[in-house]
Amino acid sequence: MEQAAAPEPAPASEDPAPPPRAQPPNPDGEAKPQRTFTPDFLTELFRNPLDPGYADAAARKAAGNGAVGVPKKILSGVSALTLVALGFLLVVAYQQTVADEPARTQARDTLIEQVQSRRENTTDLSARADQLRSEVARLREQQLGGAALAELQEAEAQTGLAPARGPGTRVTVGDGPSPIDPVTGERSTEGRVRDTDLQRATNALWAGGAEAVAINGQRLTATSTIRQAGEAILVDFRPVTSPYQIVAIGPDALQREFRDGVTGKFFRALNSQFGMSFDVARIGDVTVEAATEPNLRQASPSPQASVRPTSSPSEGGR
Repeated sequence: MEQAAAPEPAPASEDPAPPPRAQPPNPDGEAKPQRTFTPDFLTELFRNPLDPGYADAAARKAAGNGAVGVPKKILSGVSALTLVALGFLLVVAYQQTVADEPARTQARDTLIEQVQSRRENTTDLSARADQLRSEVARLREQQLGGAALAELQEAEAQTGLAPARGPGTRVTVGDGPSPIDPVTGERSTEGRVRDTDLQRATNALWAGGAEAVAINGQRLTATSTIRQAGEAILVDFRPVTSPYQIVAIGPDALQREFRDGVTGKFFRALNSQFGMSFDVARIGDVTVEAATEPNLRQASPSPQASVRPTSSPSEGGR
């Protein structure tokens, strides 16, 4: 019998692979698990900025599968219907505007005619009132004597119902600059003349001996009012604008007392702080026109019968 030859041993590798590293023993007797570190949110965001859903949609679109969700035809149909509806609404609004334009134009023309008619009527009534006033003055001069007429004219001049003429003082104040706040965008109103400023000036002139005072031609009387209405100043319900000229007929010392007094110092402080204009000048001869005649009303007792007191006891104690 022939004996089988023994297989030749494989040649040894020049660089044998190193044996696997054994896990370090666990004190509890079990193999120590391998530690795994997951990236934080910011690292994962910078590594994969595109959401997987967008990537899948882009892949399907590139493959020719069409839009995801609502088909394109439905979206196109909805868009077309929306545009048609908007166009229809615009056409209806335009037609309604064109249809209403004649009515608005007619109403505007009617209002303009009414305003012009009332203005002409007011002018005619003012002329008629001046004519009647002149006639009343002529008849009064015919009926009254010299002394009584002079006394009446003096009283009218003092009350403002007759023109006054003589030397006086003119005080001029005006609005200062009104800068715009760069932060809020609002315009500053600190440099504007207010109703209290005009009240202070006129009171100082009256206290200095003024006999007649007018603001921008509006004569002041015992019943006159100076008040603010929004951004406008009203003198006897008539608007006056800047610059405000206050003319007062009075003694020669009126200018100096006003300029050197407390009111003059007050307006100079406003001029230096807010830029308001201020000037006091002496005028040799000036005429202050008469004020509008006041509409005086008289109270009268009520025509109702007086209530007689009853002798019955009150029932409030029940």
